[in-house]
Amino acid sequence: MSSPPPPSVTFFQLPELASLLSSFLRAGDISNLMQTNRALHTLFYPCFWYHLDLVSEEQVIRLIKSPDAFSALVNNFDRIRSLKITLVFLCFHHVAAQEYMEQLQRNNNNDASMAELPVPLRLAKPAWHPTPSYRSQMLTVRPLPLFTHLNRLHVNLEFLYGGRYLSFAINMYNTTPLILTVCWLVGLNPGLSDLCIHGVDVPTPLSIRVLARTVSRLQNLKHLELKCTTTSRPTFYDVAKVFFALPPSIVSFKWKGELVHFAPIPDLSVTQREPDWNEGILVERHEPLLSLTVLELPADTTGYLHLQLKHIFNHCPMLEVLEFPFINPDENDCYDMVDVIKVNCPRIRRVFVRQSYRDGRGRCVLGVAESLPRQQLVTLHFTGIQDDSPGRLGVTVTTHSTTLRRIVLREAIQLQSNGIQEILASCRALEHLEISGMRHSRLAITLADATLAPWVCSNLKYLGLAVNLGDYNRLQTGWNEELRRWTALETFYRNLGTLTKLEILDLKSVAVRVNPTGNEFDLTPESRVFPGMLILEDKAINKHGYLMMLEGLKELRELRGSVRLDATDWSLDSSATVGQAEVEWMAHNWRHLRLATFLPENHDKVPAIDVPEHLRWLQTQLPDLRLSRQFRARYHASAKVSSAVSAPNAMAPATFTSGPAFTTTSTFTSSQPSTTPISSEFTTEQVFTAGLTSTTSGLTTSYAHSASPTSMTSSSVMSPPPFIASPAFTAATTIIAASQSSSVTQPSPPSSEP
Repeated sequence: MSSPPPPSVTFFQLPELASLLSSFLRAGDISNLMQTNRALHTLFYPCFWYHLDLVSEEQVIRLIKSPDAFSALVNNFDRIRSLKITLVFLCFHHVAAQEYMEQLQRNNNNDASMAELPVPLRLAKPAWHPTPSYRSQMLTVRPLPLFTHLNRLHVNLEFLYGGRYLSFAINMYNTTPLILTVCWLVGLNPGLSDLCIHGVDVPTPLSIRVLARTVSRLQNLKHLELKCTTTSRPTFYDVAKVFFALPPSIVSFKWKGELVHFAPIPDLSVTQREPDWNEGILVERHEPLLSLTVLELPADTTGYLHLQLKHIFNHCPMLEVLEFPFINPDENDCYDMVDVIKVNCPRIRRVFVRQSYRDGRGRCVLGVAESLPRQQLVTLHFTGIQDDSPGRLGVTVTTHSTTLRRIVLREAIQLQSNGIQEILASCRALEHLEISGMRHSRLAITLADATLAPWVCSNLKYLGLAVNLGDYNRLQTGWNEELRRWTALETFYRNLGTLTKLEILDLKSVAVRVNPTGNEFDLTPESRVFPGMLILEDKAINKHGYLMMLEGLKELRELRGSVRLDATDWSLDSSATVGQAEVEWMAHNWRHLRLATFLPENHDKVPAIDVPEHLRWLQTQLPDLRLSRQFRARYHASAKVSSAVSAPNAMAPATFTSGPAFTTTSTFTSSQPSTTPISSEFTTEQVFTAGLTSTTSGLTTSYAHSASPTSMTSSSVMSPPPFIASPAFTAATTIIAASQSSSVTQPSPPSSEP
């Protein structure tokens, strides 16, 4: 009796598991897997077409001009469930779909009316969308069927396109409201669950009415993200019209951008002269959104009014994630806004303030956090906080000390040291603590507060902190005061060593200097180091060192901040420097270290910087270790798409940037821990060949390990013939898979985390 196949082979007997596996693979990986043999080709062929990424302008042009690839797209259009496009393909698809409609009518009946066609085809020519004036500019357009089975749609209209290949696209951009074309495409897919439109332009009441109607008809819609252009900003009434058209199924609603504050109320009534007269009047939803958990409204630089936000929050009883809007401080009482959110949105767990707060204090945000039920808040992400009230931040933290897992205070203006101490001494569930700003001296924790009590946040994985150690530049042993401060430093390092799950450590040493005019300014953190933190103690020569106290940081991946080895530590003698003994200790205890900013940025590109021999030895022991932050310049003639493959949300984290020709951008390369559940590449030591057959026909399925000849016999297992790709398949996989080489096959819903 032959032994049963191993689980790794049995895995491919279940198409559901294969489909789940494909969600973690890129299209290029699926293409390679399909060409292994016929069985895997049959199994993964539908998965290959599940997600179509046509963002690259050159890829779209090559797809259109390749007869084989275009035929493959036409033959498999009904398999596509997720579509990601930009202006170029949107314009082409509009014209190609119209050609398909005309051909369909000619083939069926020259006198057939649109009313006799199926519902999705009748929607192809809405009365409110004018016929494109650029149709005559296109000499030959092959018909393309309509996409009617999409579950996810991501449209980006922000790309700068000069019409180098398709001149009609730029004409459409100038003459037709693109949001109408997008709504036409969305209307063909009533089963959409995720919709993302970047570059929303609603210049007329017609466009906002069409957008609201289209959204209201998506009864399965769960995630909606809109982003307006910088040149055309909506009013609050436009946003409210879309908000009150959201279907009951909506879970996440984000409208990014800025509002026009001083604008007249638009007239959205429908008259017989309007092209959407047959659509009927707009009907607003009066019931609350019981599934809505994530809300982000456009920024208003002048500030929202109390009544405006109350009108919105009354419909959000289940809200959990709130991008906090800026409240007009001149026309509103922040305590009124606290009461509105407390009454209507009692389930908030994550609060985000990504844009710098204009009043610089954030009293309303902290008041909302304190008004929530105790031990409920999970995330506090604040930009531009000014905690000038002693103990205010500490009160907020204490209220949710057992649930807070993420505290991010960026561009902070001022913080109290005792508030930071309260975070370290009470937040047991904290995993991410990040405090940054322009003046580190105004947001640093003092050495006395840092050693006041043991740190209880043992689950920390990211720690970004500024520490004011005082005037330690003349410390010498032998004096009582200096011995006390050395003892405090030892306690500080001991607290730091208890964070055994720490992966990223960014410690900045604070030092203030007074210039001849009497003004204070902060020295750069790289110019000062933490005394003895990276030094091994040697009592024989009376050398202080505390590196042994950091032995518990076994998971450390990045070490940043005031750790530059070229900085002078005046608190120690010349022998107290990082040497061979220290790097050997690091190589033995910090096996996961990938970044240590011991040298200036881009040190490998500066010939004058010589890497010490003991650091070269450390890199031989840790081959992936970088000794400085690396910045690279990218030059591009057209807009680029930057997408994070390792992020849990592949569609929300895609960042679209556009600019003029030859724009230079700097990108910081960091070894952040990957959040992808499994590798995005399908790699294995064994190559599987499978003969997949139907179980209903009475045939059997056989598998074989082609990499393990001794585990199989010729009488029990026969390998299926290899798969030979056709020209159409080769052209399609070459063009389409290349365009998806940096994207995940099945993007996840938008994430609420930053």
